[in-house]
Amino acid sequence: MNGHLSRLLPAFAVLIGLAGASSQAADPEFTWIDDAEAGVCDLMLGDQPVLRYVYGVDESSDEAAFDTAKVFHHVYGPGSDTLITKGPGGKYPHHRGLYVGWNKTTFDGKTQDFWHCRNGEVQRHVEFVEREANADGASMTALIHWIDKEGEPVIEEQRTVAASRFETDAGPGYGWQIDWSTEIHSLRGEIILDGDRQHAGFQFRAAQYVAETDNARYIRPEGFPQQPEAYQVDDRTAPDEHVDLGWLAMTFEVGDERFTAEYFEDPSMPSPSRYSERPYGRFGAFFTTTVTEDEPLEMRYRVNVTAGDPPTQEAIQARYDAYVDAEE
Repeated sequence: MNGHLSRLLPAFAVLIGLAGASSQAADPEFTWIDDAEAGVCDLMLGDQPVLRYVYGVDESSDEAAFDTAKVFHHVYGPGSDTLITKGPGGKYPHHRGLYVGWNKTTFDGKTQDFWHCRNGEVQRHVEFVEREANADGASMTALIHWIDKEGEPVIEEQRTVAASRFETDAGPGYGWQIDWSTEIHSLRGEIILDGDRQHAGFQFRAAQYVAETDNARYIRPEGFPQQPEAYQVDDRTAPDEHVDLGWLAMTFEVGDERFTAEYFEDPSMPSPSRYSERPYGRFGAFFTTTVTEDEPLEMRYRVNVTAGDPPTQEAIQARYDAYVDAEE
């Protein structure tokens, strides 16, 4: 071997090793970035935004108070900095990102509305119980109080959101897996959580752009309507129609980007679970139940978000089946 080359080989080996180590070190990690003054806590994957937990309070005006009356999670598109969910304002300003509520919450002989939060009812962030993040994923648990229009707490909620990546064939090659769960504890004896599929439950609201173009389309399991347009059901005329789907997916455009959100409901949720879908980009499910101080409500859902061409019905069903099997 040439003497000069033999002297260079060890140096090349060191450089290759350093390059490999640098590449491994460069793999992005999930991190939480909390801005208490702004009232937001962002989940990042490297420099890519994933989620934003919105919890700030501004009571400087009636409009500001309404805009900050409830906590929720924004979602960003995989491989993009595009915000794919809606906050305050726009069509139906009380619809915000990933959110939960019931418009008929009955306790102490009175009924208040924790869906619209228009009459003084609020959902208030109390504190972060836990925040964790690493290269594989991240989770956050927040303590939230549902406070009635008289200013007294009605419900104590511990809401947990966990996020990770999963491989896809479209878009950037990965999507977000968002596991949303919560425990709802009564602070006021027996509480009846009621309403209708348009105004209660855990739901997803897409960005305002979707409402301006009515571009939301839907994918459903076999045995349910297969039209891509929203299948709209009114509880007043067909309360037992479009129930217990298990999963439902919405595909939509924000600008020139396409995204799909898959909504998986844990089979342990109360039945009947009445599903709702709208062309402007809100969808989810609702059930009626009762909670007491001794018997809280545990809710568990998964929302998968992908970019690019929408997944097939078969692919979504396979992911849902795997989700159910893992929960058993």
